Amino acid sequence: MPHLSDIQLFIRVSEAGGISVAARQLGLTPATASAALKRLERELGSQLFERSTRSLRLTQAGEDFLRYCVQSTQALEEGMAALRQGRDCVSGEIHLGAPSDLGRDYLDEVLEPFRQQHPQVRIVMHLSDGLHDLYRNPIDLVLRYGLLRDSTLIARKLCDNDRVICAAPGYLERRGRPASVEALAAHNCICFYRNGELYNDWRLFHDGRTREVRVSGDRAADDGALVRKWALLGHGIAYKSRIDIHTDLAAGRLIDLFPDAQYEQVPLFAVYPSRQYQTARLQALLAYLQKVFSQPAPGQTTG
Repeated sequence: MPHLSDIQLFIRVSEAGGISVAARQLGLTPATASAALKRLERELGSQLFERSTRSLRLTQAGEDFLRYCVQSTQALEEGMAALRQGRDCVSGEIHLGAPSDLGRDYLDEVLEPFRQQHPQVRIVMHLSDGLHDLYRNPIDLVLRYGLLRDSTLIARKLCDNDRVICAAPGYLERRGRPASVEALAAHNCICFYRNGELYNDWRLFHDGRTREVRVSGDRAADDGALVRKWALLGHGIAYKSRIDIHTDLAAGRLIDLFPDAQYEQVPLFAVYPSRQYQTARLQALLAYLQKVFSQPAPGQTTG
């Protein structure tokens, strides 16, 4: 059985990207840290790092082992904290990832009752419209739209959701309302980059068939909150998650251009590495989110 200190060193080196930095953080010499890593590799019978004179990176075996190490050490820390406290208490820190719009305009308000109910829990928000790496970054739970490609992660559906083609009244007054999906090609559309890919093929089910159009415009962003801001300012037509803009639709700040259409479905999921070794605080937050999103806000449907 590997020493716990060797496993903790392995995690720290993976996070720091180098032995010297990790050794300094742990109060070790680089030679001692290097010897400990080699000892761990011998005990496991696998090479955990690809080494060169200038770089150090995880092998596939190292990536796989890191997942279990992070989960196990988190569970151990939780158990030790519970023993020290002498009682079952929901406390500690949760790192929560979410899309930019959802985090800023909806989730922060939704979480306030949870914060009041569990004052000893500190929630750290990580807002990004890119993919969150739950193994390499210190993130416990991610809220994201759409299905997963990584089958090693657990996804719990929170609610249904779709994307809406929308524009501000000011834009429609200047440019007119598109009479069809195909007419969007002649309009200024605000495009969205996700994970480095331009999302400019918009599709929906309308008039008895699936329709798809490639759009373009004078601006694009990889931040959903900025796309929403541009749409509200009347700079163009956007394709936005209904949850993110449901208050704008209700107030008339944005107009659903095809209210009779069936839009692309992108349910909201809570994503986390494993059902095993969940901390008490994470279990409490998951249960709370499940309850909140089972009572849909305007524009949502029950998941």
